[in-house]
Amino acid sequence: MVPMKPPLPDPRATARKEAERILNARDEFLTGPLERILKDSPFADRDALLSGLTDFHQERMSRIPDSTQFPQSGPWVEYALEVDKELQDLGKLSGQEMALYRSLGAYVTFRGFARFRHTPPERCRVAYLPKTDKGRMHIKNVDDPILFWKPQPPMEKSSLEEPPLFWDGVGNGMHIDDEPEEIFPLPIPLMCMSECKDVPTAVKFLKQYSSFWGAQNIVLRDDQRNAVAIEKASYNFIEIFEPEPDRPSYISGNFCRESPQAQHLERKRNEYVDLFDLPADGTDRAFWQACERAHNKLAALMNETEIKVDDVLKLFRTPWPEGLNKGGVKYHPDQTGDEEYTLITCALLLDEKTACKWQRDTKGRYPEQPEVVQAQ
Repeated sequence: MVPMKPPLPDPRATARKEAERILNARDEFLTGPLERILKDSPFADRDALLSGLTDFHQERMSRIPDSTQFPQSGPWVEYALEVDKELQDLGKLSGQEMALYRSLGAYVTFRGFARFRHTPPERCRVAYLPKTDKGRMHIKNVDDPILFWKPQPPMEKSSLEEPPLFWDGVGNGMHIDDEPEEIFPLPIPLMCMSECKDVPTAVKFLKQYSSFWGAQNIVLRDDQRNAVAIEKASYNFIEIFEPEPDRPSYISGNFCRESPQAQHLERKRNEYVDLFDLPADGTDRAFWQACERAHNKLAALMNETEIKVDDVLKLFRTPWPEGLNKGGVKYHPDQTGDEEYTLITCALLLDEKTACKWQRDTKGRYPEQPEVVQAQ
């Protein structure tokens, strides 16, 4: 008997959660991202940006995927449209605000950065290690500007549950990119977790729907101990990194290992630098170089023959630039605002059934001792 797929999430419940989040932090989700772009582009016309964004969003929502080419997409299109309808009503959002919330990133990447300057924030690192001196380990540094930071509630034992398929990601944005043919905002992570039962089927699915998603790298692992790293800065590429047996899968924010995508990314960065006549030793180059340095630190440890949990924790918790823990240190003297902080370090020792979390408080202080949860 073929197992039945789980039902789609309730679009009304999803919309209620999103509306609550927006209503409690409109600056973070609506005005904040726009203001960051305008701060980087003081020459930009706000009205022109918003007009172009609104038009793009309307076009995006009308570009329904072909059900023959993408057979799983039909119910998910209906789900996405229903979520946005409910969200706009519950959140009392205008059409322009819906465009800001749902499509600002895609718009500036495909049609806007040729006129609006902006540096994507460098975010996060993830590693899954199937073999350490303490068994399997999954660890993540959550990096972001501290402007809107609110500490998370205490962990629960459910954080140690292992679902059939687990998705963890980091940001990997581009200044400018070629617009893909498919721009409808399918909820790819939700689709993947619903449609796929393990890493091999997930990889096949994500390749098929590659043009619908990007601006992130991900680690996928399943309850059969398969794992893979996927780099996806561009909607037009997908790079799969399958590890050797018992070797780690790992990803870094705003970085691509050598690949056709990495070559494309370098061309687009140079195009952006030339477009705005940016200096070779300016903040833009320094930003990408800092992303590469962070990845190289992670890769050096992940390539060790034997990896110890204490060494992984040390790397993730040691302040930058010696380690990967961002504490607001500027990557260039001319950098203004939006300094990166490691807001959370979360480590799961899966075989020992132990979760550890370090997170900054409201004043930005990073703790020496973690919060610890153990499953019985």
